Amino acid sequence: MNDRDILRNMTDKPYRKNVGMVVFNSLGKVIVGERVQFPGSWQFPQGGIDEDEDYLDAAKRELYEELGIKKATYITEYPDWIPYDFPNSLGLNSHLQKFRGQLQRWILFHWDGTLEECDLVHHEQEFLTIQFMEIEETIQSVVEFKRDVYKKFVPLFKSAIQNYIAEKSKSK
Repeated sequence: MNDRDILRNMTDKPYRKNVGMVVFNSLGKVIVGERVQFPGSWQFPQGGIDEDEDYLDAAKRELYEELGIKKATYITEYPDWIPYDFPNSLGLNSHLQKFRGQLQRWILFHWDGTLEECDLVHHEQEFLTIQFMEIEETIQSVVEFKRDVYKKFVPLFKSAIQNYIAEKSKSK
C-alpha cells in the first residue's frame, strides 16, 4: 500500500462525533488533565457522543465520567463543529481505528469545586492527574495534532470567562 492508498483509506473514514468540555472557576482558571497516553501533555476532557445522544447530554455525562463533576453550570458553546484528523502514528485502540478523526463540539462550564473533589478513577481513568491553568496556556500544552482545534475555541471561551466573572462581580 503506497502513501496515496493510505491517504485515500484515511479520508474514506468518517469522523467520530465528540464533545469537549472546558471547566473554569471564579478565578478564571480552567481544569486540564494529563492524559494517560500522552504524559506531559495537558488537555481538556473530551469524549464520544453516543448514538441518539444530544451533545449537551454527552458533555454532562463525559464530565462526570472523566472528572467526577456533576453540577457544573453551562455557560456557552463554540458555535460550530470542529474536525481534526488522527495522526497515523497515534496507535488507536480498535474502536477508534474505523474513524478518520473526530468532529468536536466544545462546551464551556463554570464550576467552583476543588481538584480534590474530582474523581479520575470512578469510571475508566483517562487522566493521570489534573490541574488548573490559564486558558491561553492550553494551546501550547495540548498534543500538537489538537492545537488547531484549541486555537479556534480558546479565544471565544477566554472572552466568555472574563465576561462571566465581570458580571458575577457586578452582581455582588
